[in-house]
Amino acid sequence: MAFTELEIMLPNEQQMVRGLRYCSGSKNNILCLHGWLDNANSFRPVMPLLTDCDIVAIDLPGHGRSDHLPGPYTIANNAHYALQIAKSLGWEEFQLVGHSMGGCIAPFAAVASPDQVKSIIMIDATGPQTESPDQLPARMARFHREMANPNLHRSRTYDNIDQAIASRLRANTMKTESAKLIVERQLEKSANGYQWSFDRKLRVASAHYYTEPQVETILAAIPCPVQCILADQGYMLKHKHTDSRLQHISNLHLQTLPGHHHLHMDTPETVAASINEFLSTLAH
Repeated sequence: MAFTELEIMLPNEQQMVRGLRYCSGSKNNILCLHGWLDNANSFRPVMPLLTDCDIVAIDLPGHGRSDHLPGPYTIANNAHYALQIAKSLGWEEFQLVGHSMGGCIAPFAAVASPDQVKSIIMIDATGPQTESPDQLPARMARFHREMANPNLHRSRTYDNIDQAIASRLRANTMKTESAKLIVERQLEKSANGYQWSFDRKLRVASAHYYTEPQVETILAAIPCPVQCILADQGYMLKHKHTDSRLQHISNLHLQTLPGHHHLHMDTPETVAASINEFLSTLAH
């Protein structure tokens, strides 16, 4: 068995999404969604450890080797793309695994298409960031300013890949090997060195945030079993909304594992064992 590269055209956008596939069997179809400014390589350590599965990890639009979109990127749009991609793969049913931002997208996809999504696994995620409604005017103004400035958030240039890895390690607590995997799929050669390949618009301020009651409503509406894996040194365990959000999920399998935010990369054996156990319960 080996990893294979794949390409899937988004039907409505006419943009290419690229990713990785690893097939160890046919019991479960699994679609993996990575975190913000990550890519499909973030699932490379854990994919071979998931048993009897056909697994596809995509570079979400604007990330990794996937095409950039002309407009802004949103949670709702990404949920729609995930469902389109699964359909393009010929999957009538599938399990959805999401890390960080990918885990925020997963509940929206499950609510949007309950017949397709049979379970979701959220890794160090409980839903998107929220804010109060009165902050929307200022957010819209900031979004407009940043979108109108084509030079904002342009990638810096690195002399070599090691500099980019060091930059990533300053932004996240993770093993060097994990950072290297992400960086290798997120860089492109330029005239003077290396630059990030992700779309600069991913760093532009969002046009709006959901409110906390809206996110709670989505979580409460999830129709399928949910596994939530939290890192004991990650972002979500001490987040102010984590406990209340989890209480809104009716069919919740909660587990806290040792590690930082990218625990599925740093300690893939532990995470894979947890996922395999969860998937085995769905068959009974």
